[in-house]
Amino acid sequence: MRFEAVLSESIAKQAEDHLLAQIRLGTQQEDLCFAVWNPSTGKNRTTGIVTDIILPRDGERHLHGNVSFEPHYLTRSIRSAVKKNSGIAFMHSHPSPGLQSMSNLDILAERDRIAPPARSLGLPLLGLTVGTDGIWSARFWKWNGHKYTKSVCDKVRVVGRHIHLSIPVKRATSFRSNRLRRTIDTWGPECQFAFANLHIGIVGLGSVGSIIAESLARMGATKILLIDADQVEEHNLDRLLYATSKNIGDFKVDLVAKNLRQSANVTSFQVNAIRAWIQEHDAYTAALDCDVLFCAVDRPLPKDLLNHIAYVHNIPVIFGGIRVATKTDGSLGDATWSVMHIGPGSQCLRCNRQYTSSEVMLELDGSLDNQSYIDKNSLKLGNQNVFPFALNIGSLMVLEMIRSVISEPWWGTTPSKLHYSFVSNRLTHHIDKCSTGCSIDERMGLGDRWTYQFLEDSVHRRNVTCLSKFQSLFHRLLNKFS
Repeated sequence: MRFEAVLSESIAKQAEDHLLAQIRLGTQQEDLCFAVWNPSTGKNRTTGIVTDIILPRDGERHLHGNVSFEPHYLTRSIRSAVKKNSGIAFMHSHPSPGLQSMSNLDILAERDRIAPPARSLGLPLLGLTVGTDGIWSARFWKWNGHKYTKSVCDKVRVVGRHIHLSIPVKRATSFRSNRLRRTIDTWGPECQFAFANLHIGIVGLGSVGSIIAESLARMGATKILLIDADQVEEHNLDRLLYATSKNIGDFKVDLVAKNLRQSANVTSFQVNAIRAWIQEHDAYTAALDCDVLFCAVDRPLPKDLLNHIAYVHNIPVIFGGIRVATKTDGSLGDATWSVMHIGPGSQCLRCNRQYTSSEVMLELDGSLDNQSYIDKNSLKLGNQNVFPFALNIGSLMVLEMIRSVISEPWWGTTPSKLHYSFVSNRLTHHIDKCSTGCSIDERMGLGDRWTYQFLEDSVHRRNVTCLSKFQSLFHRLLNKFS
């Protein structure tokens, strides 16, 4: 099990404005504060989501080069965590840049003074240190039955309109500089280092998802998760990257994973292909291990789930949606597509009307798979697409992720949504917020404290998988003898 920590951009700014205030004035004065955190448990990763900063009141902490706190400040902070059914975090600053090591006094304070009372909350203490340049380091202090042990976090993420990573150098992922020479020349080794250390998930491996996957493998991604339960069908062949008639019946994730291993340009490339829908428990927990997710699906239920993951677990999601309108004579009326970066600080998919709650319920009761119901109610599922459209939207989605990682302050305001109309040849950008009282925004950072009610058990997929393997073999034999 790996450990990480994550802060939204607004929480990180609030913490840094307090912790680095004295240092920004030109002194070498450290500072501290407490915070509240919630666990987010994936398949192989536990993440501490920092949700609330508890700033000290007058007389609750003392600045003397180093910094100390009064017992009643810790008591007040623990009471706040109890009310939220959360854990307690201790944050402090050091007057130097980069990743910070811990002094003997730091260890004494966290392990011996704060970890024991923090344990009463049922969660370990989360300790975080920030340097003068906003680089964070973090660790969990857990009781093993005899003593408190330290588990160092592999990385600390600050997420919102941007994605910032704090990663120990010894955990850095290497890349083949010669193969990626032109890529690295474009944005520099520091940004390439960030890309190489992102765990990226793609949900939906159709025409758009497969293009995203190929782009990521070629630009130096090292760890990619693929989630899709669909198989290649004949009507996919005009749009699905890599697919030929020989692949009919194959799982899309297997086809993409096989080809990504050929396209990858790093020495330690990992791709994990999961034959399941994102609403199945195994796929869902695997997705919670990712640093960023791409949503390349057109059904309302997975959109809803990924929308919640973006806010509840503070995992940014890059969404792409396409709609093709045809005239009564069958000719093209227009094609439009949108790309959104959703998560802390951005408008959610539901408030942007990319789906509705009623559509989710229609999918759950099977109505969206009933052609007579669709025809009767004049529903449009939006499955139309062609390869050039998929290329464009896939490219825009990858560019949005790149922008979120490498953008600098002088770039200006980052839009939360891009919208393109094929007929008018117009690309517009929007900055929108969630509606007042949005239930999804209110669940920000709850992590394991909030459970998505429509998750499915993956056990029933075993019989489906066996049947699918038989179907794949049947299609291969059919192609061989036809």
